[in-house]
Amino acid sequence: MPNIRIMIPPMNGFVIRGTRGTLPSCGADFLRYGGDTTCFSLETPQGLLVIDAGTGLRHVTQELADRAVPPPITVLLTHLHMDHLIGLPSFGPLYSGNAHIRFMADPNREGDWQHALRAFMRKPYWPVGLHQADAAVEYESLPECHGGMDIYGIHITWCEVPHPQRCMAYRLEGPGCSVVVATDVEFRANAIPDTFVDFCRGTGHLIFDTHFTPAEIDQHAGWGHSTWQAAVALAKAADVDRLLLTHHSPKRRDPEVDAIVEAARDHFPATSGACTNMVLD
Repeated sequence: MPNIRIMIPPMNGFVIRGTRGTLPSCGADFLRYGGDTTCFSLETPQGLLVIDAGTGLRHVTQELADRAVPPPITVLLTHLHMDHLIGLPSFGPLYSGNAHIRFMADPNREGDWQHALRAFMRKPYWPVGLHQADAAVEYESLPECHGGMDIYGIHITWCEVPHPQRCMAYRLEGPGCSVVVATDVEFRANAIPDTFVDFCRGTGHLIFDTHFTPAEIDQHAGWGHSTWQAAVALAKAADVDRLLLTHHSPKRRDPEVDAIVEAARDHFPATSGACTNMVLD
């Protein structure tokens, strides 16, 4: 499909780094879509933007390894569930005195997100605490504004979506980049709020949670995830160019993900399954 390719280093463009939800998957049955949990990256001449820190973050570490001075890095967190943080302790730039890393998250979630993030990465769960990182680390809450913010030449807006303990979807707009990231969201096809349709309207790429199949979803109401039917309904209503299905269940083998993609493609032809190190041009 045009405008989508599997990336060959070095980093450029918006890159999908991890596509699994809940837990990583490994083995021959999970190679094409990948087994890493959620992470995305976008590098511009001004810096590196990362969304979520699942195990897919390891690919960013690998591609920064040969740089003596990493670019400025901002990590946007959709929420603080473990599958979206588990790659953080092994993030190479944290251990570089030349690195500057800023974490940003929703200030309105229950509890102090900065405290929660530091608690995730500390003894006895990891030998080095986040407060002991060699990098210069900052914490900054998302601003309480409706106009969004600009980071590294990219305009970023956000919208709360239904998921346990709150979650944010992000929209990124910049030169050659128009992407909505909605990794963990529970919508039914016939009940997507107009506000979220408007948030996604006209984007070049809609990356959307399809963790459950239509046959599974009724048994998992309240778990915070959607189906390909909701993804297609949103893509059509918001008039997006491309739909990318993500947050694949850790048990979902490649042929099973293929079947979900094909079912969605029957209704929205410009659909693909998100896979590790896929670049959106």
